[in-house]
Amino acid sequence: MPLFTWHGDLPLEAWRTVPRGAVATLAGHPDWLDIPLEGVLFLDTETTGLVGGAGTLIFLIGFARLEGEALVFRQLFLADPAAEPAFWQAFLALTRGVQGLVTFNGRGFDLPLIEMRLAIHRLRWPGLDVPHWDLLPTARRLWRRRLPSRALTALEEAVLGLERSPDDVPGYEIPSRYWSYLQTRSLEPLEGVFAHNRQDVLSMVILAARLAHLFEAPEMDPAVRGWDWMQLGRWYQESGRWEAAERAFRRALEEGWEDLELRRAAWHALGTLLRRMGRLEEAAGVWQEWAREFPNEVLPAARLARYYERIQRDPLEARRWAQIALKRIDLQGDPARWWSLRESLTRRLTRLGDVLLWADSEERA
Repeated sequence: MPLFTWHGDLPLEAWRTVPRGAVATLAGHPDWLDIPLEGVLFLDTETTGLVGGAGTLIFLIGFARLEGEALVFRQLFLADPAAEPAFWQAFLALTRGVQGLVTFNGRGFDLPLIEMRLAIHRLRWPGLDVPHWDLLPTARRLWRRRLPSRALTALEEAVLGLERSPDDVPGYEIPSRYWSYLQTRSLEPLEGVFAHNRQDVLSMVILAARLAHLFEAPEMDPAVRGWDWMQLGRWYQESGRWEAAERAFRRALEEGWEDLELRRAAWHALGTLLRRMGRLEEAAGVWQEWAREFPNEVLPAARLARYYERIQRDPLEARRWAQIALKRIDLQGDPARWWSLRESLTRRLTRLGDVLLWADSEERA
């Protein structure tokens, strides 16, 4: 397929222009920075069972990778279980030179099953040892708060601009269709399975490209909304991209006017990030906004009490915020949850009272 071929909202070319640093971060493996894209294999299997196990056969493998100016997609079909050794020998020959692997739930299903079937025939595939990017955990982490399902078909519709044909074969039907083929030797029941597998592999190519481009420049992607910004911000923060994290958390606040839970999470995350960056005055401003917007919220008041005592050396303001925090704790109705913070605030008030008493006596003297 030429790289100008579109699959949903993106052309296949999007994979060739993918930002390597984003792939390395999302895949959790720095070696992705050095893997040529021609060495990356996208792979999906169809099997005789949905839960794996020693009796489960892989009867169809679809795989694709860049070759020159095209994405080349191939399928290997196990026409007869007796031909399984030849099937796997062909697979090893056709995937020679793989340097990186992309799957969707491959870590939990495809790869263990491939390894098991190869071991039965005393074979080993080098692809099992290369850096692997399983797109399912990435999609779950990014979209778990906004999308009700992170199945590949659901992501196609919600993120990739694709809609499966009404004739698409659901996954649970695939094993029975292969058994039907073995009984009748008619390929007709499997035509939809071949198409289903092809769609899965192409969608993985576009999903990988979409995720990497989105991670690198989320402001350019209209698919990023609401809670996605929070998830991205947390990911940026973990990977040391603090400025990107700040932008993401602020964008979550901008888009979260109708979602109080999102705004609460964004205020919390932004204040914590600014504190870690050493921008304490800005962090205090965030905590004040958070405290004003959520009159019963305990944490911003408690953090302001600490800020005014330790940073601003302002015992009067520190005492005021500590008292506000304690009143808000009383409104929560969950003493066990807030016991530790209540004790800390009580000690702070005692300490601040002593400071104010000493200051008053000094002033009188």
